[in-house]
Amino acid sequence: MRPLIILFLIFLNGCGIIHIEIRDKQKKPEATQEQRQKSIPRQEVKKEERPTILKVQSPVRGRATPTEKGYYISTSCDEFFRSVSDGRVLYAGNDIKNYGWVLMIERADGLVYVYGRADSLLVRRGEGIKKGQPLGKVGKSSDGCGLIFEVRDQEGRPVKFELVL
Repeated sequence: MRPLIILFLIFLNGCGIIHIEIRDKQKKPEATQEQRQKSIPRQEVKKEERPTILKVQSPVRGRATPTEKGYYISTSCDEFFRSVSDGRVLYAGNDIKNYGWVLMIERADGLVYVYGRADSLLVRRGEGIKKGQPLGKVGKSSDGCGLIFEVRDQEGRPVKFELVL
């Protein structure tokens, strides 16, 4: 009789007639005073504090011009661009319009470095990358030679950063 009642309750729950919630009967340990002090409510954060701007080493020598999502770095046509951080190649290809050959490298913390308008690439998808490793050759465009460089978060949104030459 008991299994029949349980099946009937599960059926009613599936239909949305009743709601069954299973809870853990064990009590959760209370936070210590030290843990309570560490957790600061969002309202107490001072508005005058500015977020720290990410500073990133330039992948190639040249003149950097800010763009909507990052920087366009003008340089000589025979330059090779290098990795600005350790990571893993997420994408290497030329399927994205107006970007030419594109390379996306993900860091361990989830930030993604995007190198665009390359002439050629020296790495493949899935490959591990070390900081300073040559990644490819700078590409040519109508304005001359250069590289698009952007930083993205895990969802693909552009991250504001400062380029250090």
